Amino acid sequence: MEKELKLKFAETLCKLEGKEYLEAMIAFAAAPTIQGRKPAALMSFTSYGRNTALLWKLYGSEICERFQVEFYLLKKEKDGLKVLIYRRRLLEWYVNHIRNQPFLNRMGYGFGGLLDHNLVILKRRFTELCPHEVGIFLGMPVEDVEGFIENKGKNCLMCRYWKVYENQRRAERLFDAYDKARTSMVKFLVEKHKSV
Repeated sequence: MEKELKLKFAETLCKLEGKEYLEAMIAFAAAPTIQGRKPAALMSFTSYGRNTALLWKLYGSEICERFQVEFYLLKKEKDGLKVLIYRRRLLEWYVNHIRNQPFLNRMGYGFGGLLDHNLVILKRRFTELCPHEVGIFLGMPVEDVEGFIENKGKNCLMCRYWKVYENQRRAERLFDAYDKARTSMVKFLVEKHKSV
């Protein structure tokens, strides 16, 4: 994203409050999911600063409905929330893909499970810390999730949205698609809130 556009977006965010601020945050962070290029996005909402945790409780459901995405509360902490924002059909397809099933089965999800059941298991595994398999739910290639585990987060080929261990060209294409989704969303938001 161009530096000038980043600055305009930062200025726009500074002017927004309440529901509009939360909506812009979600639109930016989950842009690839909202645009159907990624199955899910993981977002944190905190009670610090603008208290996005409270804003989420007040407006999150309405904003997700407007963006035609669903959400699932994965973790509630003293200082905030961790929420998975997703496109149901795309996430179901990805989680149940034959390439991902053996890994998820080893992690305790079982073969061909219903998405809602898998989300319950993911939430349970989120109680301690962020489980590795969340990468599958976020659309990361299983080879990269397994590579991260095997290499303990080191020796990756590249790192942007995640650490890449195999098929760098595929990852670059995905990263470019995600960048384009975010750039188009930022342009839309800056234009929408020009007069604010």
